Amino acid sequence: MHIVPLLSGAALIAYSWLATAPARPNAAAAAEPAIANGHYVFVVEGHRDLLTITAASAKVDPWAGVPKGFHSTWRLRVEDRDGAPLADVPLDVRPFDVAPGALLRPTRVQGCVVTTAAIGMLVNVPAFANAARYTFTRPGEAGEAEQQVLGVVDAATVRALAGGGR
Repeated sequence: MHIVPLLSGAALIAYSWLATAPARPNAAAAAEPAIANGHYVFVVEGHRDLLTITAASAKVDPWAGVPKGFHSTWRLRVEDRDGAPLADVPLDVRPFDVAPGALLRPTRVQGCVVTTAAIGMLVNVPAFANAARYTFTRPGEAGEAEQQVLGVVDAATVRALAGGGR
């Protein structure tokens, strides 16, 4: 018996099975990240225990991303309706007094530098059409949970603040 006809037959059977097998979704394609359509500029206000978005502006330019080398444990997470993260943006709270007890301390002024517990900053965030909520977190202190949720703003509120644009 010759090996070539056997291999040819086996190849033909394998090809016909693959050609008629039902199509299966590509797991890699399903896990592709969402693509942002421009970005938002948020006005974020509050203090170490509560943050919210008080104003928003929709921009068509792509989000520039996190500045190279910048790290922060304070985060703004953009989530879809299932709670899956679409983006995780670090927040720069260095200019503010975010230590425990900060709300009880007076504002400090040293020359041109004012340090206060009141947070007010601009935050750039990618704009995802399927975003459902924006969640602010910080690391927990002694006696607190590992991550403290400081505020949650739903996407409908963000779109309304931005003029209904997205």
